[in-house]
Amino acid sequence: MPEPICPICGESGSGQGVCHDCIQKPPDFDALRSATLFEGRIREALHHLKYNHDLGLGEVLAPHLVKVYQKQAWSADLVTAVPLSRKRQRMRGYNQAEILAKPFAALIQKPYSARAVQRVVDTRSQIDLSADERRKNVLGAFHANSLYVSQKSVIIVDDVSTTGSTISECALALKQAGAIKVYALTLARAPLKLN
Repeated sequence: MPEPICPICGESGSGQGVCHDCIQKPPDFDALRSATLFEGRIREALHHLKYNHDLGLGEVLAPHLVKVYQKQAWSADLVTAVPLSRKRQRMRGYNQAEILAKPFAALIQKPYSARAVQRVVDTRSQIDLSADERRKNVLGAFHANSLYVSQKSVIIVDDVSTTGSTISECALALKQAGAIKVYALTLARAPLKLN
């Protein structure tokens, strides 16, 4: 029998209801689900996608997101991806979240928009930051375009979720621009939440 998960953040081991973290600091997304843990082969695959320009992995990995999506009762109008800063996008040449989100959107037959949400603050890397530092680092970092998201249910895709701070801040921007619901999908989640 599967372990109970928090209905909001999807973290396991939360008993039968909303977890302590989501009660204390409610995220702005309506639900977050991940396909697997960020370890083993998935970790290697995401590192290849992110740092080795192995862009074909997007189409290989997107069906894992579809399987998670199909288990949810989400109504979606639009798919987007957590955006990189312009500087990081120029350095890398692509956004790994978008490489996952586009084939995912095609597989579930929903439109994809790269313009739904933009990063307007060039934040520092979240690696090695505590949960509180991560939340502060991304505050006000995103702006959503109401022309694309107003009155819509949006799925936002990212490669990995550690604390959910980045996705929550994206969701806040989307809701401020008129999105009705914001659901988040990541290929992987960090094995343990940071304190």
